[in-house]
Amino acid sequence: MAVQLAAAALSLVALGARAGAGAEELPVPAWAGYVRALPPYVPQRQVSGTVRSWGHGFLKVMMHDWEEGFHRFQPQVRFQDDLASSAAAMAGLYSRRANLGVLAREIVPMETAAYRKVAGQDPFPVTVLTGSYGDPDKIMALGVFVNKANPLARLDFDQLDAIFGAEHLRGAHGNIRTWGQLGLTGAWKDRPIHPFSGPANEAPAFYFSQTVMGGSVLWNCALRQFDDVPLPGGRHIDGYQRVVDALAQDPDGIALTGAGYRNPNAKLLAIAVAPDGRYVDPTKANVADLDYPLARAVKFYINDGPKIRPNPAVIEFLRYILSRDGQTQVLREGVFLPLTPQTVSAQLRKLHD
Repeated sequence: MAVQLAAAALSLVALGARAGAGAEELPVPAWAGYVRALPPYVPQRQVSGTVRSWGHGFLKVMMHDWEEGFHRFQPQVRFQDDLASSAAAMAGLYSRRANLGVLAREIVPMETAAYRKVAGQDPFPVTVLTGSYGDPDKIMALGVFVNKANPLARLDFDQLDAIFGAEHLRGAHGNIRTWGQLGLTGAWKDRPIHPFSGPANEAPAFYFSQTVMGGSVLWNCALRQFDDVPLPGGRHIDGYQRVVDALAQDPDGIALTGAGYRNPNAKLLAIAVAPDGRYVDPTKANVADLDYPLARAVKFYINDGPKIRPNPAVIEFLRYILSRDGQTQVLREGVFLPLTPQTVSAQLRKLHD
């Protein structure tokens, strides 16, 4: 695993020596040491024109940083960002009013179908960074928790579908509703499973339904969902934290929430895709390198097909984002997670104009 190649816990890496005099040095945690192995941005050619971004505003700060860094190498490129809603991203692309689509969630089937019908080609995603470890506004990884008293240590996707779902499109033989069905014995054998989650109408639940439940939206009817609780002064109690806190009070609970949330009486489980697969712990390192099965990537969408060709300025901008320069800026942002050399290489191979 790439993150295991990292050096000491606080190595220092320059924030782009070519980015200008006085650039700060950034403390790099051990799990992110792989950023130093990424290739620096070297322009394939000088480009001009306008990169027009439509979509969600969750990346406004990150986009500003990338655009400012890229402009030092490509001063003839301009940017127009219209970042208000993920719903605008694909329409902007197939109407050709935008050439970069920004989604704060996974693309939904209706968006894919609409793009294909109008554009006459498939959507073209490019992974630009890894989502957060536990920020619901920044495409967080999902974690599955049980009470600290529970001896269970790991689950696979089939088991998760049978616990949280009711339709079982992955092929499970039936519901899993007691701890004995997961192999626990003794006093645990006949105890009922109490499932908890955040809101079922938000992007994390949609991701889980598509990835783990085979696209089903039929949840366990016993599922208890937690929303944010508003407080005076515009503050709120985070619903995803409420999930973990409720689990900590219930030995029979199992919780689906952000991997980065914590309660001393709740513990995270290792997850595998298949029953005979490799179980991966939801550490920040395993989320960052997308090794953990419930980690979520942040993707940009571009026009790249036989009907609508890619914009050269967009391709160069994406090459910058996928460089050491761009991914170091991700690390500096502090919540999003940078891509590994393996993921960067795979994305760079996709880019052409």
